[in-house]
Amino acid sequence: MVECPYCKKEFAINHDDGDFGYEDDIAHRQSCPHCEKAFVFRTKISFYYEASKADCLNDGKHDFKITNTFPNEFSQMECSMCEQCRELTEEERIEFEIGTKQSYMESLNNTI
Repeated sequence: MVECPYCKKEFAINHDDGDFGYEDDIAHRQSCPHCEKAFVFRTKISFYYEASKADCLNDGKHDFKITNTFPNEFSQMECSMCEQCRELTEEERIEFEIGTKQSYMESLNNTI
């Protein structure tokens, strides 16, 4: 929402025509739909950071869970705390009944 500097009424910037109004720190021209006066506005981008614990980065004990991936052969193990990913071990492939990427690609080639 932006407030018109003339009539002080708020309205939304229309971004329907693509990137209008998104480029930061340049003057974008706009007309108020209420008072119909023209003005300029500048887009300012800010960042918000949210921290969470990742005990695995301190004690080295990752909490790996299998990703929900399609096809299954492209699944990975992802730490629930720090989001580090790694390939499945052969034991994990057997446990989760997941083939290799190579076997999947070969099955695609065999269907041609």
